[in-house]
Amino acid sequence: MQVFFPLDNLNNHFKFSLEFYLYLSNSHKFFPHNNFVLFPSVVCLQLTLFNMDFLPGSFVVFQVVGLWRSPNIKSSIYNNFYRLRTFFSVFLLYSFVGCSIIGIAIKHDDVKTVTNDCFVMLSVLACCGKSVNILKCRKTILNIIEIMQNDPCSPRNEHEIDIQKKCDSFIWINTVIYGILTEVTAVMLTFGTLFIDLPEGELPFNTWLPYNHSHGFTYKFAHGQQIISIMTSANIAIAYDTLVPAMILQVCAKLNILKHRFSNFTKMINNQINKSSTSIDKLKKEKQLIADYVKCHLIIFKLAKTINNTFSIVVFLQCLISTLVLCVSIYNLASVELFSSEFTNIILYLACMLSEIFILCAAGNEVTLVSQSISDSIYETDWTDLNTSTIKSLVLIMSRTMKPIIFKSGYVIELSLDSFKSLVKISYSTYNVLQQTS
Repeated sequence: MQVFFPLDNLNNHFKFSLEFYLYLSNSHKFFPHNNFVLFPSVVCLQLTLFNMDFLPGSFVVFQVVGLWRSPNIKSSIYNNFYRLRTFFSVFLLYSFVGCSIIGIAIKHDDVKTVTNDCFVMLSVLACCGKSVNILKCRKTILNIIEIMQNDPCSPRNEHEIDIQKKCDSFIWINTVIYGILTEVTAVMLTFGTLFIDLPEGELPFNTWLPYNHSHGFTYKFAHGQQIISIMTSANIAIAYDTLVPAMILQVCAKLNILKHRFSNFTKMINNQINKSSTSIDKLKKEKQLIADYVKCHLIIFKLAKTINNTFSIVVFLQCLISTLVLCVSIYNLASVELFSSEFTNIILYLACMLSEIFILCAAGNEVTLVSQSISDSIYETDWTDLNTSTIKSLVLIMSRTMKPIIFKSGYVIELSLDSFKSLVKISYSTYNVLQQTS
């Protein structure tokens, strides 16, 4: 069954995100028709009833791969179907990793063979953790979204709306660029194997399977399973690797909104009182605004802590795996012919790994800097027109901002640009060790 899904009420970012990811993932067919898009009814039902205003790019991909069931659909048939779909996606990932590990254990001739076999398997292993993290922390993520979209974190005037839109646009650009890079890399690694003359019965990625796949239908089935597993893994990586830094940058947007409120503190008070107001009325208004801003500040700190606790372990796993993948990629790059198809695949894969870690570290670094700069916005306020008790409250708030928000992976590695440089150095050092042992 197919239905027309109207696009009039959707923003341009969402329209392009929807069409782009569904097209590249090749999971569902759609046909543009004037101002409508023709979708399979199940996909249409999901997209209609789920609020896509918050980080639409990431959550569309999560829905496509079966990791984000719409919270607004109560149909038991839909929920059972989606659970089956989720199980299928997770099974593909874990079966690929499990069979690959057994295959590597059975066939380990030399360092080069092992590094070639680990090339893709490590990334799929990271996606196993990412998929479980999203499924397990679903309620927490929904709670984070709800808090971010409600007062006092939501924008209250045009200037604050502009701050939020600027952040959303930046996140959208990062999502599209990283999505294109990862999807192209996955297509090159998977569908590119269809044009390679492999020995009869040999799969493009070394693995062990509990059945004979040397020829015929079983070989095509095994080959197809590898392609689907890696493409599923790539789409999960796109969604997760853009969701986590996007969440961090959303905290940054809320901090910028709070900075704007503090810098316009006296202006807000003057706008809300009239000439007949007494000093007591003014003091009450000052205390009311201070209480509101402190509440917002505390909520932002709590949001940052919740986001850090939710994704910290998986991000740490990703940092470790990315470090290994970087050194393995560089090691393999040194032994392939320049500008060959294998060389291109490794370069694209290397770019994905570097982008993945850099986006996380850059987002964490930005939040730390912005959280430190809140005291500057308070300092720029016209203190001469404020009550003494209000000034004391502002000084206390400034002292609290001296301890910035710091995101950590595994509660050990700070997400900062310095950490990114350190990870690259560690990868190069590991590469030198591999080079000497080969």
